[in-house]
Amino acid sequence: MKLFTLEEANEVVKQLRPLLAPVVEAARRWDELTPEEMEEAERQAQWLLKAASENGFIIRDFVNGIVDFPTVTRDGDFVYLCWKIDEPEVMYYHGPEGFAGRRRIKPGLFD
Repeated sequence: MKLFTLEEANEVVKQLRPLLAPVVEAARRWDELTPEEMEEAERQAQWLLKAASENGFIIRDFVNGIVDFPTVTRDGDFVYLCWKIDEPEVMYYHGPEGFAGRRRIKPGLFD
């Protein structure tokens, strides 16, 4: 399993945002899409899921644009760096409890 540094996760976010944005938009308007638009959104989503799997990060939610990056804290705890598409960069993390347990990253936590 790949473990990400905060800097690596933010580099992925820069590349991922423009690719994920149209899929998130389609997911949010799903009931309004034509069958052709649904098919295209599904194709893009499958491509993104494959890319995520191959590169070690996890797309958790297409409607909210939530992506997790496995990592370990300075103290050795396994957690996920957590980014949401409307956030400028990775600013939160959580443990196995998931998104509901998100906490703001404090300086030195991942050094």
